[in-house]
Order: sequence, then structure tokens, then C-alpha cells
Amino acid sequence: MEWKMIRGDVYGGWNDDGDLDEIKKCPFCGGIGVLCDNGVEYPEIDPETGAYVDMHIEEGDVLWCECEECGSTAKSADTPEEAIANWNRRTPNER
Repeated sequence: MEWKMIRGDVYGGWNDDGDLDEIKKCPFCGGIGVLCDNGVEYPEIDPETGAYVDMHIEEGDVLWCECEECGSTAKSADTPEEAIANWNRRTPNER
């Protein structure tokens, strides 16, 4: 199974209210564009028992959109709205 099929949420959890604009397809290859951030997620494990305790999540402060197929990216931004706008207005001549 491919990563994109597992992920499913092209907004990376940033669109809980459903208010963000649609992320357009990649202008270079037609692939799926996804919203990314520099946040960190990893499981917290009890050192004594080795049991899963919780998920450590740090929300990112830099956002960008990236193509799942070719890896093309757009200019990073401080907000999801700005990152999506940067992606959606690109043309194949921009790199």
C-alpha cells in the first residue's frame, strides 16, 4: 500500500473546520498536493515496561505544500491558508 493511500488527509490535520481552500493538483505532474509542516510526532514509551503511553505531538510553525508524486514544493508560509495559496497560484514555469 502506498503512503498517500494511508494518509488520506491532504491537509495533514490542519482543516478540521473544513474552511481551507482546495489544494490543487501539481502543475508539473498532476499529482496530489498535500499540506506539510515541520512538526514532530512520535510515540512515548514507558522505559520500564516498554508499553505505549501516549503520542508526543509538536505542531509545526512552518507550512508548505508538496506533491506526493514528484516532490515539487511551493514557497513556505506561516499559515495553512498562505501555504495553500502559494501552491495553488504556481504555474509550470515556476520552480
